[in-house]
Amino acid sequence: MAVGSGRGLACLTMGPTSRETWAQRLGTFRASPSAFMAGPEGEDLGRHLLSDLRSEKLSEPTKPQAPSWPAAEEGECRLATLELSPEEARELRAAVAQLLDASYLLTPVAQAQLLWLLGWALRGLRGQPPVLFKPQLVRLLGTAQLTLLHAVLALKAAFGEALFTAQDEALLLRRLTLAAQHPALPLPAHLFYLHCLLNFPENWPLGPAGEEAAPLLLGSQLCRGLLPSLLHDPMALLARLHLLCLLCVEDEEKEEKGQDQSPRRYLEELLAGLRQRAALDGGPRALATLCFQASYLVARCLAGQPVVLTPLTHGLAQLYRAQPALAPHFVDLLDRVGPELGEPLKVVLRQEVVSRPGRDGALRWHLQMLARVADGDAQSATLGFLQAAAARCTDWGLQQALLQVCRALLRAGVGGGLADLLQTLARQLEDPDGRDHARLYYILLAHLEEPKLGVALGPSLAAPALASSLVAENQGFAAALMVQEAPAPIRLSVGPHRAKGPVPVLQLQVEVLEQVYSLELRFRVERQLYAPLGAVHVPYLCPGRPTRPLLLPLQPRHPAPSRLAVRALYTTPSGLTCHAHLPPLLVNFSDLFLPFPQPPEGAELGFFEELWDSCLPKGTESRLWCPLGPHGLEALVSRHLEPFVVVAQPPTSYLIAIRLPPDSRLLLRLEAAQADGVPVALRTDDWAVLPLVGDYLRGLSAAG
Repeated sequence: MAVGSGRGLACLTMGPTSRETWAQRLGTFRASPSAFMAGPEGEDLGRHLLSDLRSEKLSEPTKPQAPSWPAAEEGECRLATLELSPEEARELRAAVAQLLDASYLLTPVAQAQLLWLLGWALRGLRGQPPVLFKPQLVRLLGTAQLTLLHAVLALKAAFGEALFTAQDEALLLRRLTLAAQHPALPLPAHLFYLHCLLNFPENWPLGPAGEEAAPLLLGSQLCRGLLPSLLHDPMALLARLHLLCLLCVEDEEKEEKGQDQSPRRYLEELLAGLRQRAALDGGPRALATLCFQASYLVARCLAGQPVVLTPLTHGLAQLYRAQPALAPHFVDLLDRVGPELGEPLKVVLRQEVVSRPGRDGALRWHLQMLARVADGDAQSATLGFLQAAAARCTDWGLQQALLQVCRALLRAGVGGGLADLLQTLARQLEDPDGRDHARLYYILLAHLEEPKLGVALGPSLAAPALASSLVAENQGFAAALMVQEAPAPIRLSVGPHRAKGPVPVLQLQVEVLEQVYSLELRFRVERQLYAPLGAVHVPYLCPGRPTRPLLLPLQPRHPAPSRLAVRALYTTPSGLTCHAHLPPLLVNFSDLFLPFPQPPEGAELGFFEELWDSCLPKGTESRLWCPLGPHGLEALVSRHLEPFVVVAQPPTSYLIAIRLPPDSRLLLRLEAAQADGVPVALRTDDWAVLPLVGDYLRGLSAAG
């Protein structure tokens, strides 16, 4: 292929080749480079390409496009194995040399395309030294626009020292650094150039472990304008921080000499500023996230420099002291960093937690942190903190967080003091789920040696691990710590009235459909007519086994009927903790009746008359008719009012005294009974109960 051949001149006189024609030619060249170069099209490839790239008649999008890397993979593989004859190699080299000589005439996009073609040509020249192209390549690098750099970096990655000398690398790095500092550069392009700088081979010291590494090509003077600032975009700040970490590795000797503006001192000031912004009350979450991302990056890049990690550790401890709500960020950081930062950070964070009296409203964050950093060290301080915190763990979430710390101590092999704490928790925690798990931990601690204890508390091999904001357990253990809703396995009803004692008590009849452990029944009074009711506990219920009635004391604020909403909390035979809503229970007016103390024998009539007189004038008196059933007055009184009878003259006359909580009384005179009913005279010191009394007496005959 002679430079001045007539065929080449003829081609130059022709009009510009169309885009479709160029796509066809390059496709043919990619499919079989040796056959293409041996044919007539191969002789004029260089001249045709140079002619069209120089042409001012073609717009940039219509100029020939070099194949992209994915599209060119097949052709590259063929070029890599291509063996050219000496004559073919000289012709191809001559064509590429002409293109390089004329590259200063090309647009930046065309220059990039030319470099892709150069890469193809060089890969096909086995045994031909690339240094023959050095003059043209250096001239191209010196005159190219900033947007050419991607293709140049691809060539460097492909050929390295075979094509680029140290001077070339310095030139390329200097142009790349200047490009990254261009003030009009958009953020994506800026991040791209920073990425190129970070991945430049000479910016990663090479050498076996334990031996002195090669110095960085990137120096402080070269990248002075690329130092990170708090004003930068978060992604740009992290990329610049990565470069700063590289400078800290390189300039360690200079820092030891006490230079004021050393990279390490600049790094410490930057991290302090990030922590100060993360500690702001009510600050954006992104500021805290950026602070921890930067801390992780520094810990990863400078893991072998205690002079950097020590102030970083203490700075993070101060950040936790100012903002305990960042505990989830600290836990995530500890899970990701290596032992160089992780171990000393655990120690200082544990000291921060256990040294606090727990009065700052951040107990749940302290417990979450302590569950991650607690171990066999500082046992007495940790246990002291937990004992003081136990009294403030009043809801289920705090109790589970407290038990998570106990579990961490169990796995760390903490013994005696922990056993005492677990016993206390098993007795004092308000939630039965918390008490059950404290008792379980105590049993494990008391009966298993350390190897078996670790297996019992470790992750299950049969189920995938789950994660939660409170626990990080295997699937079965996590389910055991979580309360799940399920259909009610029990039926509950109100039994016969129990008229004795200082307060009214409901007798609850329980029918169980399946085995239930640690049953707790919780009650809520509608309209707050009664004081809050305590829970009723049953250790074990089994179908077919008779159960004694459950006693539920009531504390009425007004003597009125009500409804009780009921919820059951229980443990299944498989170990799951479940809850279920039961049908509401009705508290009737008569369920509140209480008897007066028994008067001395022979003084019953005087006792009743004294009560009768004391109701007036502040109280009220009324008369009503009480229907009788077929069994008469005696049977009605015996079945419904027997505990409250003070004076009886069966079968016609009864004097009845009823105490209504909290401090009311109801007195009834049933006299001169007739065949179909009895007139009732009543007095009470609470007029609001009159309608209730009327409904009650009229319903006695229907009740039988």
